[in-house]
Amino acid sequence: MKEEKKKNANDLCMEILHSLDLSKGKPSLFLHVCCGPCSTYPLTLLSEYFDVTVGYINPNIFPLEEYEHRENELKRFVDGLNQEKGTSIRVVAYDYDYNLYLKTIRGHEQDQEGGERCTLCHRLRLSLAYKYASEHSFDYFATVMTVSSKKPSDLLNRIGYELEKLYPNTKYLPSDFRKKDGTLKGIRIAREYNLYRQDYCGCSFSLQARKQYEEKKKELLKEQELEG
Repeated sequence: MKEEKKKNANDLCMEILHSLDLSKGKPSLFLHVCCGPCSTYPLTLLSEYFDVTVGYINPNIFPLEEYEHRENELKRFVDGLNQEKGTSIRVVAYDYDYNLYLKTIRGHEQDQEGGERCTLCHRLRLSLAYKYASEHSFDYFATVMTVSSKKPSDLLNRIGYELEKLYPNTKYLPSDFRKKDGTLKGIRIAREYNLYRQDYCGCSFSLQARKQYEEKKKELLKEQELEG
């Protein structure tokens, strides 16, 4: 007997979207967003099926100026999308609290990028956002982070399902927005809106890693010039 192929998160997402009965209005969705560019494709897609409220809840971003820059770019994109599509997407933003992030990842400061420190970070942000969604009686919750090639969509979806058990009044919408050229579509939309595209994930550790990478890159170029 042929074993049935397991559905991936993108297939599950599309199945849920197409099963929604919109005849009596769109259900509400609280969408966790990490930045403007990552929101472009998911928000464009999901706003067709949901009454969306965006949650900019990212205490990991450093420094404050970067946090505010990303928040402003997100709001600029949402305003433009509302004007273009006639939607009424709202943005909820938490006050800046980098100390909360530092407290959460304490003991993992020296972890490599993509390790346990990042897992703790993902869980913190999704937990804060899901709690807000539940407390404000949203029908669904989702995150745009699965659109990034550098984010573990399987882990993010696993955290999402775990949080759904804590907050059963709000359903979790699984996703893998990278599928079907989702990442490429998002990049194209970001270019159309001329959105700021950051070159590091967000925390002070990823910022430092980026600086070290750039320094090594400059050193390598100098060596190549001397050899040439």
